[in-house]
Amino acid sequence: MTQNGRVQDGGAGSLLRRYLGLQGLLLAFAVVDAVGLVVVMQLARLDWLGYAAAAVAIAAAVFGFRDGTSDRLRAAALGLLVFLLLALPQGVLIAAQPANAPVHDGVLLTDAAAGRLLQGQDPYGHDYIDSRARSFYLSDVPVNFGLRHYVYMPGMILLDLPVRALGGDRANFTWMFLPGLLALAVACWSVGRRQAESQAALIAVVLNPLFQLDYLYFLNDLFALAPALAAVGMLRRGRPLLAGILLGLAIGTKQQAVLFLPLFLIAAGLLLRRRGALQAVSATFATAAFLALPFLAWNPGAFVADTAAFFFGSGVDAYPIRGIGLPGDLLALGVLQSRWEAFSTPPFQAFAVLLVLATGLNRLWRRWSWPEFWFWLGLETLAVFFFGRVLAPNYLDLALTILGLSFTLWLVDQAPAQAAIGRPVEAAPRQRRIEDKAGLLRR
Repeated sequence: MTQNGRVQDGGAGSLLRRYLGLQGLLLAFAVVDAVGLVVVMQLARLDWLGYAAAAVAIAAAVFGFRDGTSDRLRAAALGLLVFLLLALPQGVLIAAQPANAPVHDGVLLTDAAAGRLLQGQDPYGHDYIDSRARSFYLSDVPVNFGLRHYVYMPGMILLDLPVRALGGDRANFTWMFLPGLLALAVACWSVGRRQAESQAALIAVVLNPLFQLDYLYFLNDLFALAPALAAVGMLRRGRPLLAGILLGLAIGTKQQAVLFLPLFLIAAGLLLRRRGALQAVSATFATAAFLALPFLAWNPGAFVADTAAFFFGSGVDAYPIRGIGLPGDLLALGVLQSRWEAFSTPPFQAFAVLLVLATGLNRLWRRWSWPEFWFWLGLETLAVFFFGRVLAPNYLDLALTILGLSFTLWLVDQAPAQAAIGRPVEAAPRQRRIEDKAGLLRR
């Protein structure tokens, strides 16, 4: 370690920082995203606009992040890239939709569920064969397995209510994807305490080609990812109550956000005073309960069947085995005979998660760093999905995006422990914990 507290990297780490860096990663992402932009514009017969926007985006990535550019210029370049590579093609896709467009089933089911709620009917426990979602199917599964359930949490329905209240055959949940993108960008920016960290988070998540693919396909993960990321950002800023509310909102919107909870609790326990940690935890559960309990009380069996049992059960009324996880591999090897065959995944998931969390807690206790926090969160997410019945492409994308966030924050985090929480890395574990708690709340 040098006198100014910076950790001297060697080997691969030094090479990556020197020859790849944030600019190199951004340029690679921008080039791949530009291809997606051009494809969308070609589908809309706006080839000229696609090529022009792609050229401007690549130029922004090259010149906006040159050595010596100001943080303000870099922020402007990132904003332009988000607009050109994501908001523009998404806006074109939304505007070009015909009446009653056959978009992703997550959109169609949410529209149907919100419509039922506006009519005073329970969105859970209903067979949506009477909705436009019946036109959606997956090429690797011979039946539409999701019609008999609304599988998302109530927060997703509540987000769609303003759109459904407008009525008409063109208004649908896809309209929420543009404000959702803005919310995700703001949430990513909040993840960092320094400008370089905020820039790295935005690049790793929003400008990631994996996210662009899911976003333009109208996958709804961003509506839970945005508040979950913002929750961690608020935790870093010593605002535990708001952090808990945001994480509870994420969990009440889509179940996958619960994967943030274990590492969130570890961070709260290690970095906050007892009062702050209790605020964060209680606000998380209270907010999630506020969103879920009315629907659970309405019809407990239907709510549990749709939002939980569907993912862990077997038979044609459950989510079929899909993807390259353990059950999918066993299916490919012939050990399992059918996509709907019973296979108990929770024991495997619990063992893998406990192993990851125990190792991560030990590492973070010894030397806290935010890049490492995100690494263990990404590994936990990957473990849950790999040993689950379904490793859908967007599930894998989520895990890889979180791991990518860890990597980009590492690229700009020259002194991981000290930059994260402002204390010397040589401090004893117990002493560090006390200093962390005071430091985070008073910064």
